[in-house]
Amino acid sequence: MKRAYYIIIGLFILASCTKEIEVPLDEGDKKLIVESWFTNEQKVHEVKLTQSSSYFQNEPAPKVSGALVQISGGGETFNFHEESPGIYHSDDEIGAQYMTSYTLRIEYEGEVYEATDHCDTVPSLDYMDLNPNYNDDGELTGYDILVWTQELTGFGDYYAWRVLVNGEYVSDTLSDFTFASDDFLGDGLYFEGWPIEWVEDVETGDVVRLEQHNLSKASFDMYNAIMLETEWRGGIFDTPPANVPSNFSNGALGNFVVSSMKASEVTVP
Repeated sequence: MKRAYYIIIGLFILASCTKEIEVPLDEGDKKLIVESWFTNEQKVHEVKLTQSSSYFQNEPAPKVSGALVQISGGGETFNFHEESPGIYHSDDEIGAQYMTSYTLRIEYEGEVYEATDHCDTVPSLDYMDLNPNYNDDGELTGYDILVWTQELTGFGDYYAWRVLVNGEYVSDTLSDFTFASDDFLGDGLYFEGWPIEWVEDVETGDVVRLEQHNLSKASFDMYNAIMLETEWRGGIFDTPPANVPSNFSNGALGNFVVSSMKASEVTVP
């Protein structure tokens, strides 16, 4: 009985000796954060600018206004205007040219930030279809997106696939869309009815659009590194955490991606 009594007293003492300790954290300098994806599709392109904030700040990142934004390459320069706070749109419908490098330049508060990426050739997306999936009760749970496409000959190609429903991206964040290297796809193969993506919460008459992008190696490596530092963690063999990579100069965060793109769409039956 005495032993049990001492154990209870010991546990009570340990529980009553807790103390809340506040650890001061250095918030550091604010960083410019850039999101931009420039494709060969002729359209109004967008650049999003925000700033980093305190770790404990429970609100959206501050939007950056008053910046000068332009994309140049292939002998052309495209200017952007501020459509709304932190959102910059190209003045006209523009698009990248195959086998051309482009630089995004941002001037903000006396500082200049630049990033460069390359537009490679993308294979044709010949056809796409939807394959329904059902649960054990026979209820429709969603659709596999099947593609018919020819992988480019020669290793060293990198791809990404993004899904839109009725013109809105449903795979807008990096963790929500598929990207891959042809090291794992098989060189020069024709993929017939290959399930590449998945869509749910769609109804009859909705239009599902699939974009097939060819990424540069730099963009693929950057995406892979970001996922390794965020979503693909939790195992015992994880490397020590590191800063998420960026292809911008002058300490800016985020990424500027240039890609060629082919698209196909189908209506939900």
